Amino acid sequence: MKKRAFLITLPVVLIVSYFIYIFLPVYVEEETVEIAYGTPTVEIVNILKEEGIIRSRLSFLIIHAFRKEKLEAGEYEFDGYVTPFEVYEKISRGIHKIHRIVIPEGSDIYDIAEILHSKGICRKEDFIRYATSPEVPKRYGLNTLTMEGFLFPDTYFFSKNTHPLRVIEVMHKNFLDRTEDLREEVRRRGISLEKWVTIASMIEKETFWEEEKPLIAAVIYNRLKKRMKLQIDPTVIYALKRRGLWKGRLTREDMTIDDPYNTYLYFGLPPTPICNPGLSSLRAALYPAKVDYLYFVIDPKRRKHLFSRTYSEHLRNVNRLRRAR
Repeated sequence: MKKRAFLITLPVVLIVSYFIYIFLPVYVEEETVEIAYGTPTVEIVNILKEEGIIRSRLSFLIIHAFRKEKLEAGEYEFDGYVTPFEVYEKISRGIHKIHRIVIPEGSDIYDIAEILHSKGICRKEDFIRYATSPEVPKRYGLNTLTMEGFLFPDTYFFSKNTHPLRVIEVMHKNFLDRTEDLREEVRRRGISLEKWVTIASMIEKETFWEEEKPLIAAVIYNRLKKRMKLQIDPTVIYALKRRGLWKGRLTREDMTIDDPYNTYLYFGLPPTPICNPGLSSLRAALYPAKVDYLYFVIDPKRRKHLFSRTYSEHLRNVNRLRRAR
C-alpha cells in the first residue's frame, strides 16, 4: 500500500518541483536583448532562452497563455536576478532600454537625423521626411514649412526604434517649455514666432561667442530695415544641405545657387529657420544690441567677427584680414 502511494506521489512531486524550478529567477549580468518588429512569440521565447534571460521556454509560454498581452518590439536590458514574470512584464509593457542622445545647439534637422540614426533611435530618412513635412508643424499650430528651429537642442533619452513623430513631439514640447518666458515677450511685442526663431537660427550659426550674438542680431535687423540682402553664409550652406549638395566647404560657385534659402540672391529672411538655436541666440534675437552696424567679417585666427557701419570700413577689415593671412 505504501509503495503504491509512493509511486503515485512521486510523479506529482516531480512535476510540482519542475514547475517551481522553471519559474525560479535567473541571474543576468547586464544583458541586452533586441526584439525586431513582427517577431513571433515563439521566436521571442527562443531569444530569451538562448540569451539566458529565462530558465525555461515553458514558463514564459504559460504566463503568455494566461496574460495574452501584446509583446512589444524593441531593445530590453536585464541585470541581476529576474523571474519570467518580470521579463514578461517588461516586454508586454514595452519598458525599453533608454539611450542618452545629445543634440548640440545649432543642429539642423539633417544633423539631428544623423545623430538619431547613429544611435539606432530611428532611420534618418524617416526623421527627415516627417520633420520636413508641412503637415507636421500644422499639428502644433506653427505657420512654417518644417519643424526646423522648433526642436530644442538638449540632452534626451530615447529607446531604439522610436517613431520619428514621437521624437519630434518630445523635442518640440521641450522647446515650448524652455522658451515660455521668451515666447511671452514675443507675443507682447507682436513679433511673429517664426520670424523670431529664424533670426535666432542665423545668429546661432554665425557665432558661438555669447557677447557677439546681440551684435549679429543688430546687423540682421538693421539690414532688414534698410531692405539690404542679408548675405548670411550659413543660409547658403542650408540650401546645399537640403538638396544633398553640401560637401563641407563653401565655394564661390555655391554662393550662386538658386534657392530661396540663399540670402545672397534673395532679399529678406529665408523661408524657415536654418537650425535649432539655443536660448542665448533666441534671447539675442529678441534683445539685439543698440548699434548701427551693417557688416561683419570673421577673423579666422581669433574666430571672432569684425563689425563695421559702412561698406568702405567693411572692405578695410576684409583687406586687413587678407593681408594677415
